Amino acid sequence: MQTGSTGLTGIEKRLWWRITILAVLLLAAVLRWIRPGLVEFKYDEVNITRQALGLVSGGPLPILSGGTTLGIQRGALDVYLLALPLALLGKHAEAAVLGLAALGVIAVALTYVLGRRVGGPVVGLMAALFMAANPWLIAYDRKLWAHIQVVFSVLLLILAWDVVVRRRRRAAFWFPVVAALQVLAHVLAVLQALSWLGAFLAAPRRWWRRETGLGILAGAGLLIPYAWALANRWLVRGAAAAFAPGMPGSAASGLGALRGAWLQAFYLFTGAGTSSLAGLTARSSVAWRVTAFLAIPVAFLIGTGLVRTVFWARGGSHAPGARLLLAWTVGPVVALSLGVIPVATQYWTVLLPLPALYLALGLEGAGARLARRVSPRVVAAGVAAVACVVALCGVGSYGALLAAVDAGAGARAFGVPLARWQQVLTATRASAVDLGTQEVRVAVDGVDPGYDSEPAAVAMLIGSPPWARFVAPQEPAALLLSHDRPSLYLWAIDDPGTAALLNKVGELIWQQPLGDGHAAASLYRLPPAETADLGIPLVKLTPEPVFDAGMALMGYAFPASAHAGEEIEVTLLWRVLDPPTEVRQRDFTAFNHVVDASGERVAQTDGLALLSRDWWPGDVLVQRYQIAVPKPGTYNWRVGLYSRVDGGRAQVSTGGDSVDLGPLIVR
Repeated sequence: MQTGSTGLTGIEKRLWWRITILAVLLLAAVLRWIRPGLVEFKYDEVNITRQALGLVSGGPLPILSGGTTLGIQRGALDVYLLALPLALLGKHAEAAVLGLAALGVIAVALTYVLGRRVGGPVVGLMAALFMAANPWLIAYDRKLWAHIQVVFSVLLLILAWDVVVRRRRRAAFWFPVVAALQVLAHVLAVLQALSWLGAFLAAPRRWWRRETGLGILAGAGLLIPYAWALANRWLVRGAAAAFAPGMPGSAASGLGALRGAWLQAFYLFTGAGTSSLAGLTARSSVAWRVTAFLAIPVAFLIGTGLVRTVFWARGGSHAPGARLLLAWTVGPVVALSLGVIPVATQYWTVLLPLPALYLALGLEGAGARLARRVSPRVVAAGVAAVACVVALCGVGSYGALLAAVDAGAGARAFGVPLARWQQVLTATRASAVDLGTQEVRVAVDGVDPGYDSEPAAVAMLIGSPPWARFVAPQEPAALLLSHDRPSLYLWAIDDPGTAALLNKVGELIWQQPLGDGHAAASLYRLPPAETADLGIPLVKLTPEPVFDAGMALMGYAFPASAHAGEEIEVTLLWRVLDPPTEVRQRDFTAFNHVVDASGERVAQTDGLALLSRDWWPGDVLVQRYQIAVPKPGTYNWRVGLYSRVDGGRAQVSTGGDSVDLGPLIVR
């Protein structure tokens, strides 16, 4: 679109364009770098940051990273991308956020380059502005998952454009190489495989065979270590080991699923619905409501740009580029419509350069039509105003999202942000220094710091093991004490009964909210287990039965009155001695059988709230169980330890593989 004569010289115009695009890039950087602590910090974020920190600290060079929705392990390029800012800015999670967000700024700059080639500087500037201020993209650019960055996607489209439209030989070589790098960043890059194929089919004669072939060979060479690592896990450890644990998904099907997929795309491409990132309603903020209202005209402009591209593809000088854009669009549209692969919203951010281009083309085209009837200067001002309004609404929407996260709203869906975890754990460390201890007991949502979200976050930020001990949040909750010295207990579970016990046994030092849907984080100072008053009639065992798994049974408590068919609570006290290494590897837990006089089992409850790989000398586990005995009688409580890996039982030093406690009298 021509803006008419402005009285500016060529040099002044070039300077104006440079200042404007720099302002857009500055906006993109500020939005992505502001408050880096207000990001999700759950297992995925912890896992990639932990690996990157290991790499910076001189650890092994990883080939595989984490799991995916598809279940296939992804490549480790994301780890290397995060390692660079950690090495340059410091070994802390905020540095990773800032470094990863910088890739988002680069993607905005590349979108300007692409838009300029597609439709001129106006199209490039408006597309870049949309990318810079799209609240969904800003949010996902800050997440510690390098695989969601659009930088690869927009770079590939630029390379395809250079081959098909600008006839650049070198671009034909680099296209397959960059595609391979995108796959190494995340295996779901194959979602764009149809787009890559479309780029070739749009103009097959323009892809130089020699350069393209060499690029494919180079890209395949980059993928060989990744393929080898997957094959090794498959063949050596079994097929299941090649997949990541616990990221389930199912292929969408039916009209309802199709409608949901397109509604998701509508929110993503227009910037609406950002509040759902934090589990909030769209009415929580004026900015969110305005952005949602503008989503309809934004979607209309995107459609207008798409129609304009279709007309260009029919012939003329614009035809090769238009056909490339349409071919590139067909792939994700087909994948989104069919729902063949289950993907979450963040994976579709790689497609945002397309709606950004179509929006810019639609807006520029509408301005060109109006320019026939209205002054070009007025039209240019109107187009700029519309673009700025869309951008400002996106900025306001994202600002409201940050404010909500900072206030703790929607924390159950969004997760406890990094900044809040850091506040809690900084206070915990300070209390540990005052107490003169080097460890703290932790009870949060989960028990496994190697996989669960909250234990993983605490383990990385506070150090584990041996600094942190994790206890499972089961009902009724267990307590973990130190045998002969005071200890600290970080409690963040919604269990009023155990909280009351903690307040009775120990001293509440401080309490801090974690956000909506989460119990407040409370830090208690607990006395040594040998002097603690647990408020129950505890029977201490002398001598203590010792299991060769490195555990001793200190005592137990049965209810004074038990009735058949009703839930009763039984407490066991376990003391960790010196577990052999193989015990930590074999995942030991406890079995508990309620047996009658003939030895027949009438009830059973298993489990320990402490993983055997986290058994450390001096720990005392107050393990509580709830169980219902079906009929009256006098019973024994038979307890022992067994491996969940191979079923093998630990042996008692006095003989046998279990200890009988009792009597347990049920009326």
